[in-house]
Amino acid sequence: RTSLPEIAQPHLTALADRVHESTSLAVLSESGEEIQYTARASTTRVLSARVTVGARLPARATALGHVLLALPEARTQGYALVDEELEAGLRSLAVPVRDRTGRVVAALNVAMHAARRTAAACRTDILPELSRTATLIEADLSVAGRFVHVPPT
Repeated sequence: RTSLPEIAQPHLTALADRVHESTSLAVLSESGEEIQYTARASTTRVLSARVTVGARLPARATALGHVLLALPEARTQGYALVDEELEAGLRSLAVPVRDRTGRVVAALNVAMHAARRTAAACRTDILPELSRTATLIEADLSVAGRFVHVPPT
């Protein structure tokens, strides 16, 4: 059985290489209060978002969490942009990853230092790449025919 993180990892690495920023995949914890990172790819930048696989953060303070909690703005737009809510200087953009039935099973993000791109530049430069990557992961999930959920630890 191929897990979602295994399916997503090459896509995260390719996205990080294209946008020169850290990328992550996360799921919502069973409590619904936190997100848990299940895969990530980083860049060689000195100032980059460094979170380890397995780490948990408050869902409401992250773009990943906004997408996974289906907050109204994220649901309407199809993405979430969090600007320095979790930490000063950190900007993050996230999109949902859906299984073959259309259910949101994870969220994919790009995180960066806020000084590198404005919020508007994130939407014009990063969002298309992020959305394309989510579509590629979803296609691979569909081909795999199933999805093995990574249980929260």
